[in-house]
Amino acid sequence: MKTIREKADFILYEKGLLERLGELGEPHIIGSYKMDLMAWNDLDIDIENTNMSLDKLYELTDYMIKAFHPKWYEAKEEITDEGKTVWFQGAEAVIEGELWNFDLWFFDRETIERAESYCDGTASRAAGIPGARESIIEIKQELLRRGLYGFGEGKYISMDVYRAVLEQGVTSAEQFLKSYRRGQIWT
Repeated sequence: MKTIREKADFILYEKGLLERLGELGEPHIIGSYKMDLMAWNDLDIDIENTNMSLDKLYELTDYMIKAFHPKWYEAKEEITDEGKTVWFQGAEAVIEGELWNFDLWFFDRETIERAESYCDGTASRAAGIPGARESIIEIKQELLRRGLYGFGEGKYISMDVYRAVLEQGVTSAEQFLKSYRRGQIWT
């Protein structure tokens, strides 16, 4: 049976997503894939946007729809609080019988370097604590099963799980749910 990461590699390399993104800029796989902490079918990729444009966003939209036939799709151009233009493409598509989520962001190099640094630091800390990787994945999967993972009221995100496990020593979903409120450990 293939791991989630092996399935992601199929999408990235065999289905050609990474090659296509490389035509628009330099792609950087971040998030759970980069940290080897994948708990579900989710790919986060930042692409350097030095040559990105709204027209290229439309071209990528065409590719994503034809290649992956998403059930949900969003694409947008926006200006950040710092005045930088960024582009986003999000999609959910069934690939090889399983639902996959894609978050593609076109950022400047500095923003991508911060994301990579966070991922590298988190992965390093998880590797240095026996059982941390397994605890993180188990907690994320249990939160998903209970509908408590994602953005919104009463839900948790990956960073909540990383903080709980790596900073507070939480080792199980039950312990996490008893002791952690989004963004902070309960006292």
